[in-house]
Amino acid sequence: MGKKKVKQNKRTSVFAVLRDRIVDGHYPQGVKLIEQDLAQEFGVSRPMLREILGELESYGLVEKLRNKGTMVRRIDSRALLEIMEIREVLEGLAARLAAQKSKPSDWRDLEKEFGEPFEQIVKNLDFEKYLDFVAYFRERMVTAAQSEELCKLIIPIYAKIRIVQRRIVILPERMQQAIKEHRAVLKAIIEGNPEKAEQKKRINMKNARDCLEKYKTWVL
Repeated sequence: MGKKKVKQNKRTSVFAVLRDRIVDGHYPQGVKLIEQDLAQEFGVSRPMLREILGELESYGLVEKLRNKGTMVRRIDSRALLEIMEIREVLEGLAARLAAQKSKPSDWRDLEKEFGEPFEQIVKNLDFEKYLDFVAYFRERMVTAAQSEELCKLIIPIYAKIRIVQRRIVILPERMQQAIKEHRAVLKAIIEGNPEKAEQKKRINMKNARDCLEKYKTWVL
């Protein structure tokens, strides 16, 4: 493997770790990211680290402030609700395209997983497994949409929303309701019904946004 490829792989790896630390709350909103410390921790040059921080900024996860350095971006309730409105439209489109471009057999494994295994996750209130599974469904849906540009738009939005997603899922009965909504989306995709798939996905996103708005003083 050439040096250029090794360097790119290292950059991608460090970016992924920092992104996950931010969206998982390891670095709280408003905390300062110290370039020297991070460069030393990951064994990369300061210029490479600045490139990575610049990419994180393009994702809306950090912001560079004059005389303060790079901080984890604070996302207020107004911005978050706007992001969720945009996500409703984009994921609705992803569901529509997935229903148009995939075959029922592409989803049989997920159809099975959405049965008893998913029921058990909800019953046990296993929030981490629930979020991981829903994220996997979303990734499969976006991939099935076969739209590179749509993928580019959705990924940064998902990264920002993930910051508070753990708080949304624990809201009263949200997880129990969401399982029904996800099943409805999957069913419409398997049926090859684009309009219904988009409608059901937008309902899912709208209900999540309404739930957040109702309880925003608790979770933000």
